[in-house]
Amino acid sequence: MMLCFQVGFLYHSVAEDFFTGFILHCKGWLSVYLNPSRPQFLGTSITSLNDLLIQGTRWSSGVVEVGLSRFCPLVYGTLRMSFLESLCYAEISLFPLFYCLPLWCFATIPQLCLLNGIPLYPKVTNTKVLLLIFCISLMSLKFSEILVDILQ
Repeated sequence: MMLCFQVGFLYHSVAEDFFTGFILHCKGWLSVYLNPSRPQFLGTSITSLNDLLIQGTRWSSGVVEVGLSRFCPLVYGTLRMSFLESLCYAEISLFPLFYCLPLWCFATIPQLCLLNGIPLYPKVTNTKVLLLIFCISLMSLKFSEILVDILQ
């Protein structure tokens, strides 16, 4: 008896790792968590904000491409895997589509309010709100220190 294995990536999408995992799960393969004592794969990570934005755009366009193709997890996946697993893949592949509207609102509404003289934040009179603003400002200072370290 001879066993024949085919290995490699499926290149239907820019996000070939997502697409390959999705198709393998549709074919009945199971995923396992493996935590070896010695690292098996070492690679490089993103080192600049520009690279991060390019990689995020690449990933988002790749998973949306799978979500809107004939391999849509809600259509193709429900026939070949459990409904819950298909919903998880659909959430990942359609997330950038549903995320763009709140992000667009977050990017435009404050500028429109400032340009038209509309107050963006309510007047603060309660001392508990002042304490909350103080705590948030301390956390944002720490976050800004982390960003400065990353960008240097």
